Amino acid sequence: FCNKWNENKPCNRGCKEGKNKGLCAYAGKTVVLGPWKNGDLLPSGDKGCNVPQGGVPKKLEKDVIRPVSDHSKTMLNASMNLSSIAHTLDTYAEISQELKPGYFMRVEDVDGAFPILPLAPSVFKYMFVIWFDITRPLSEQSEPNTLYMHTFGDFGTAAMPGVWDKFWRIIKAMAREEGVLTSPMPHFVDDNSLIGPDAALIDAEAERLGEWLSSKCGVKFKDIKSKRAATHQLVLGFWWDSIKRTRSLEKEKLALYVENLESAQTKSFLTLHELQVLAGRMQRAALTMPPKAIVYLASVFKLMKGLKLPWHRRRINAALKRDLKMLATVLKSNHGRGYFCHAHFDRAPAVWTDASKERGNTGGGYISGCGAYDHWIFGSSEARQPIHYLEGAAVLRAARDLGPTWKNKVVPIYIDNSSFQLSLVKGWSKSELLVELLRELFLLSVKYEFIFEPHWISTHDNIAADALSRGQMRRFLQCAGGFIPRGVHLHRHC
Repeated sequence: FCNKWNENKPCNRGCKEGKNKGLCAYAGKTVVLGPWKNGDLLPSGDKGCNVPQGGVPKKLEKDVIRPVSDHSKTMLNASMNLSSIAHTLDTYAEISQELKPGYFMRVEDVDGAFPILPLAPSVFKYMFVIWFDITRPLSEQSEPNTLYMHTFGDFGTAAMPGVWDKFWRIIKAMAREEGVLTSPMPHFVDDNSLIGPDAALIDAEAERLGEWLSSKCGVKFKDIKSKRAATHQLVLGFWWDSIKRTRSLEKEKLALYVENLESAQTKSFLTLHELQVLAGRMQRAALTMPPKAIVYLASVFKLMKGLKLPWHRRRINAALKRDLKMLATVLKSNHGRGYFCHAHFDRAPAVWTDASKERGNTGGGYISGCGAYDHWIFGSSEARQPIHYLEGAAVLRAARDLGPTWKNKVVPIYIDNSSFQLSLVKGWSKSELLVELLRELFLLSVKYEFIFEPHWISTHDNIAADALSRGQMRRFLQCAGGFIPRGVHLHRHC
């Protein structure tokens, strides 16, 4: 519908004259079926339904409203089988891979993406809209009196993102076959990022692609959202810098996320909708932090489990409050900025860690390629913990001691316990004990700006750290030379 129909003004898309005045020139996506009054049957009989409509202001066009259909009420979304259009978008990783040092990125947005795609007649019965007559002033009408029907895709139908993704991938493949698209162009729904080493060539290619899409496919890029190629570009809510290799939240979003994280800590309950919003913001905030920040999402996902409707709620627990506080602290300390690529990081000397759990000796130890080593006996409380926890505690001890020397470095770390090693790779574990260790390791990586590179090593090869964990100093000194470069002096960390 035209956003200006009640003001008797032309909208920014232009309006038809005559009896259809008030209908957008791009209309035809929603069909006027005729007069309707309360009690009238829908064309599909008792199987049809009226779609509740909402609206969301567009970010760059404050006077334009994007209509949103609530298909949780029509039950269309609940009845869909989405397995055939299931897809995963990893656009952030794609941009990180393609945006090489000094490269340029141009941004294009498809104009009215979902309404480009026609609906199958079998779903028309879910698309009736009872509304006012848009050919008459609103002041002359006391209640909705006209029946409409969406015949093209809308915002709110669960299948539309998957259908659009299939459609857009085909369009991109056609453009590549025609030679119109030659550069990488990661997309996130209708947002597109064209990337390459030459700004002028990227801008020219985007212009050619836009003309081809419009003339051959009936798809247009939205001029107001086009951004010329630059090394510092705003894409998907982040400022990407191809020279500094950083990804930063917009200032407004940074303030909003911190406020949301802090306010959630003060509540006793959160609804499913609030938890979903919170999880989304936590996930985006984690993109400004070192890898493995996903460990802080575990508590919010656990609370969401079992909730089905937006107003269902759950009591906030201490674990979530702690995670929210920690994420807010990290966001404020890094100002919402982190590295999206670590290829320019140096490599730290490798570290080998181990722990032993024997009667009369429960200890740990580590040795670094820089020559530093340490060994200790665990206290009575820690000594009662399972071996995978002790192996993680040994890694934590090494990170606390050597972290200040690892700034802007990738740290290869060798662990002979696969349970903890794999948890460190994933950044998450089902074991609450390991999750606690992972949280502390993540904080150290934020504090000293380093990246863990965990490797599994056989116990039979991890002989130096194994000897330290058992307090066997003579055996350690005999084999330590095989773990540090020639000329490096062995010294106990203190």
